[in-house]
This record gives sequence, C-alpha cells and structure tokens, in this order.
Amino acid sequence: MKNYASAIGIDIGRYSLKIAVVKIGGEIIAVKSFALNHKQSKDYILEKLFEAIRDIRQTVASEGINPICIGIAAKGFIDHNTGLVIGPDQGIKNWLNVPLAKLVNKEAGLPVYVGNDANMMTIAEHRFGAARGFNNVIFVALRTGIGGGIIIKGKLYRGVNNAGGEVGQMIINYDNGLSDKGIKGSYEHHASASAIVRKYYEELGIIHDKKIKPLQCKEIFELSYTGSPVAVKVVEENAEMVGVGLANLIAIFAPEIIVVGGGMSEAHDNYLSLIKKSAFANSLENCRSVVKIERADLGQVGSLLGVTYWGLNRLAGKSI
Repeated sequence: MKNYASAIGIDIGRYSLKIAVVKIGGEIIAVKSFALNHKQSKDYILEKLFEAIRDIRQTVASEGINPICIGIAAKGFIDHNTGLVIGPDQGIKNWLNVPLAKLVNKEAGLPVYVGNDANMMTIAEHRFGAARGFNNVIFVALRTGIGGGIIIKGKLYRGVNNAGGEVGQMIINYDNGLSDKGIKGSYEHHASASAIVRKYYEELGIIHDKKIKPLQCKEIFELSYTGSPVAVKVVEENAEMVGVGLANLIAIFAPEIIVVGGGMSEAHDNYLSLIKKSAFANSLENCRSVVKIERADLGQVGSLLGVTYWGLNRLAGKSI
C-alpha cells in the first residue's frame, strides 16, 4: 500500500452524494458523485453512503491506496465529538439523532468523523483556499439557505453545543418575513437563493403555481446578465442585502477576510462588487480597515477537502 495518509471524504447534499479520496496535503486522488432521489429516508441515505464507500475503496485499491479514515460533511447541527447528526431532518425521513459515525464505522471498519458541511468548507478555504494564511476568517455559504463558519486565531469556532457559526439565522429585518425555521427577518430568509426566487416572482406579481417548477436562482442570475429589468433589480437588491449581513459580521468580528462561497458566489464579478460596496458602506471604518471580501476558491470540492483534512487531523489527535 502507498505510505502516505489519505482519507475518504463524503458530502451529503440535497440531491447528490459526493465522495473523494484525498491525501492529507489536499491532493484529490479520486472523486465521484452519486445522484440521490428527491424522496429520501435515513435507510436510503445510509444505503447510498455504504455503496459509495465500497465503490471508491475499490477504485483506489487498484492503485495500492488504502484510506485510513472517513470524514462526512452533513447539513444541520452535528455533535462533532460523537458523530451524531442531531437535525433538523433536511427533508429526510427519520434523519434526526442519527449516530452516523457509529453506523458507518460498523459498515466500513474505519474511524469516522462527521462535521457540519459549512464548517468543513470553512476549514478547506482556510487550509487550502482563499483564506489560506489568515488567522481570523468568516466563511459565508450563499445557497438555498445560508450557512457559515468562523475561524478565530486559526481555530474553528463552534460555540456551545457545536451550534456556533449559524450566520444565516442572524436577524436583519425584523419587520418582515418569517422563515421556514420560524425566525423573523433572518439573513437566510432575505438574502439566500430561495429569497431571490421568491422576490423575483413577487416583482412579477405572480403567485407561483406549485405544480409548475419555478425558475432556479441561477436562471434568474442569467436573466440579469441579459439585462432583464426585473432580474437585474432582484439581483442588485439581493447583493445589497448580502452586503448588509456581511457588514454585521465585520462589526462583530473585525475579521481579516470574509470568504463568500456556495452556488451564488459563482455569479459574475459585478455581483461580488455590489456585495463589497454594500458591506463597506454599512460598516465602521475601524472594523473594515483591513478586511478583504473574496470569492471562495474551492467550489464544490471544498467540503470534501475540508472534511478529509479535518478527519485525518482528528485521527492524529489534533484539533483544528
């Protein structure tokens, strides 16, 4: 077998399961993606996990590679010490208080470490990506919802019960909008990809027919690139709102860098420029004096890189 340390990394997404084998230095040896059904259960997710692990172990075994642990990135609240997925259920039947690390360890026979996906993306950008070399970092994942992670003095900040870093739940407009999580005026409700879609239809004066598939956030961005007035308005207002949320984080943490990731971060450069303009206009000079706001470098492999690096370090008894 090869004599360098490598780990299996898994990212459980909403509609796909991504898996990779990664060396501790960040080199991806193999990566695959498995589609997931829209209707899911705990047993279904576990079955797909086990299938993906067997598949990729067989793939790399032909090259003499034997991963020594497994890291899993999952959404929601995670007990990082025990590998328990606490919830919410993410639309997966029985996906509450799932002892995921224990179940996967029993199947695969390897040490297993489970972490929140946004935290794992934060670790990846800090170790390998846009935040490399910085000690005080905020990561914001702009997607269907909004996730995040915080690095303070080079270490991931988790807070009590591993519940820190939920930047999407800070309140930015208390007068309007009850989110699906029951929080009034949250950042996620007003600035996420879901918010863009909702506001686009509101601007058109259309009550969306749930029987018809709505436009996706990416399609609304694409309409804005062609100059569609409604799409341009919605995207510009979204950038303003995203910037306001970042301004709050700047005021509280005065970080060296904020890294913006998630699918929305892949929009054209003008979108990020508008976010920066709003963030800096709404923050104090002393707090923003050194902060950089940058697009994430690692894209969809970020959580895989982060969770394998984190798993290998956990295996070695190191905290990050």
